Amino acid sequence: MDTPISKTWRIIDVLKWSKAYLSSKGVESPQVEAEWMLREILNCSRIDIYLNHDQALTAENLAAFKKILIERVSGKPLQYVLGYTEFMGLKILVNQHVLIPRQETEVIVEYLRSFLSQNKNSTSRILDVGTGSGCIAISLAVHCSDCELVAVDISSEALKIARENARLNNVDDRIKFIKKNILTEMPGNRLFNVIVSNPPYVSGEWWENISESVKNYEPEIALYPGKDPLVFYKRLAELAVSNLEPDGILAVEIGGNYQENDVKSVIAEKGLQDFEVIQDYLGQSRGIIARLKK
Repeated sequence: MDTPISKTWRIIDVLKWSKAYLSSKGVESPQVEAEWMLREILNCSRIDIYLNHDQALTAENLAAFKKILIERVSGKPLQYVLGYTEFMGLKILVNQHVLIPRQETEVIVEYLRSFLSQNKNSTSRILDVGTGSGCIAISLAVHCSDCELVAVDISSEALKIARENARLNNVDDRIKFIKKNILTEMPGNRLFNVIVSNPPYVSGEWWENISESVKNYEPEIALYPGKDPLVFYKRLAELAVSNLEPDGILAVEIGGNYQENDVKSVIAEKGLQDFEVIQDYLGQSRGIIARLKK
């Protein structure tokens, strides 16, 4: 944006230029990110950008835009630059202590919303393992008003932002956040109708080849499970057997089609059955549901 001071930059000019610039820097969704930056500095909706595309930006607007743009092209994910993202229609605060919520995870939340709506005989109790930003627990609390939730994480910093997100979305009175190492500790003595988790599952060649923006900025502890890529699924299956109500369900996120059979296998070994596979918007296996039969 190094142009003569006399040039007038309209919204459409900034959008076109920044889209091309972000694309040249290897940003995967340059149009989406350019729109998001403009929404941020102008405090407007996406549709407003196009309805007012001829509007000239002020010097203050341009300075704010440039500041965000410089930080973004340094490699830092835009969600961390802005300090928030959107998940299930909710604003979720994020920083480098928590994984950035992905759209793919929403399909699991949608499944659980449907499951819970069909099981309204009593208050549903939900355990969210490895809550991170709290996006899953908070979304379920917002969309399922008759449920109680416990959300655990090993990271004090992650729990701090999860609690802040719960307050932001007015559900902090219905979620109990607890610090635990779920691999070595039990979540408590209560039984749950649902145990849900998006555990660390990025391993092997996938971990070695993951994008620099993810590896350099997002917390490794939330992504990389260690030498055993199934360690968390094994533990989650154990927790399901000991902490689920009869006919309760375990819902876990997986990394795609290639993980489906392995995850099913380790969960089945613990005695869970009635598997369902949830596909994401790209047709990849994204979630596995298993039931603890009576």
